[in-house]
Amino acid sequence: MERQKKLYLTSIILAALYALEFFVCGIFIFRNLYYTFAAFPFILSAVAVVPLTLSVLNIKFFKSVKLSVAIICLACLLVIAQFLFTAYILSKLLFLLITFVPLFIVLALCGLVLFFTLGYVRLEKKYKRISVIIISVVLLFTIVFGIFEINFFRFTSDGVVFAVEDEYQIAWATSVKSVGYVKIGDKTYYDEQVGQNSVSKLHKVCVPMSELDSVKEYSIHSSPVYSEAAYLSWSGRERSKSYTFRPADGSDGIQIYNISDNHECLSGASQAGRYFGDKLDILILNGDNINDVSSYYQISLIYKLAGNITGGQIPVIFARGNHDCVGKYADELHRYVGSNDGNFYYTVTLGGVNFVVLDTNNDMSDDNFLISSTANFELVRERQAKWLEELDFNGFDAEYSLLVCHMAFGLADYKRFPDWTQKLNSLTDGKFDLCVSGHSHRLHFAEAGTDTLTSYPIIRGSIRSDHRTDGEGVFPFTFTGTAIECIDGHITAKFTNSKHEVLHEISVL
Repeated sequence: MERQKKLYLTSIILAALYALEFFVCGIFIFRNLYYTFAAFPFILSAVAVVPLTLSVLNIKFFKSVKLSVAIICLACLLVIAQFLFTAYILSKLLFLLITFVPLFIVLALCGLVLFFTLGYVRLEKKYKRISVIIISVVLLFTIVFGIFEINFFRFTSDGVVFAVEDEYQIAWATSVKSVGYVKIGDKTYYDEQVGQNSVSKLHKVCVPMSELDSVKEYSIHSSPVYSEAAYLSWSGRERSKSYTFRPADGSDGIQIYNISDNHECLSGASQAGRYFGDKLDILILNGDNINDVSSYYQISLIYKLAGNITGGQIPVIFARGNHDCVGKYADELHRYVGSNDGNFYYTVTLGGVNFVVLDTNNDMSDDNFLISSTANFELVRERQAKWLEELDFNGFDAEYSLLVCHMAFGLADYKRFPDWTQKLNSLTDGKFDLCVSGHSHRLHFAEAGTDTLTSYPIIRGSIRSDHRTDGEGVFPFTFTGTAIECIDGHITAKFTNSKHEVLHEISVL
């Protein structure tokens, strides 16, 4: 009987720790519980939790000590296997670990109910006390860290300098809700709306481009906010971080790196984006850097990717992808990344290169049953076409002109939204040296007039792999993007991977 009691305790301890592991991981990192199609972690986690409950049932009804020991050992091995599997194989470790947190909690609670129903009453006083202590600790963590959202205050990303029209939009993320501002020299720019500081984990502050280009230094400042009560606000100690800034300088050429479709695979994309090292002048985030916008945490991954590559020191151009159009917070994305008055189409000139950024938005029609309740992208297409029609291309004073968009509508094989596509092709034809895109998860150069319906060539240059022809992988540490150089009137493009190997080189202009 003594051994059975130990097995009871082992089962409840493992079940409690397992639930704590996933729940605390979720509330520390995400604070938002959302779902995806992550079948493998789901299966492994479910199979790891269920045996802990079965061990309790076995002790009660079958009383086989060896079987319970085997079940508990198997559960432990499966927990370890899950972590190894997700860490090594899948590209979204943290995301996948907490995807099914609600299910884990339910299973753990079922185990606790069975434990109290079948086993607790039969335990001696000492073991009852131990069980109550363990359960109390789990509940305490749940309440303190889950409900009250207590966390260590820190910056969770470097500053990101989005370039839009004639301003920079400096963004960053914090671990808890905070207020923030940016200092450039002796001037202060606040993250505020109608006289109220924005209380959020995500911050974006607009500053004049000329101001930062002149000073070449800025600092981000945030203070945690612990209470937002109407007449009882409470904030903590301010923290700050300073950066030097390098405006794009075309005197010795411009180095640009384009990344898209990494889908939260940060490590490989970050490494590939460092191809130029300190010579990188501009980073393009060309859509689908996240899977969807189901949480603020995912938006912060955009900051983290950009920060990993730029260190907050160079301009970043952001284009919206189709995956950036869906999710609970998709309608708020414009508040936190590069955008122009809520729109994802704009122009910007950096270092002698004029960029026209277009919003190709969703690849599904508005009446598609998957998005029909929330979609109104046709209106965006109409407004954008009108804006592009009125755009004064003759007013751009730049040696090079690049079109940036997630989906390359100028390709001959592009079949979506034919009327809109035809209009965009006619409005952009003859206006650009190169179109830089993504979406297709391919490494492809389309010759102007041959593979395109326009007079400018098109690059589709992104894939989660270190290879060009072996298909897309799912490893988090492999990625290939596009390195673009504009020097002495010539444009060259290279497909380079996370090992900084050149897979293919193209002379564009």
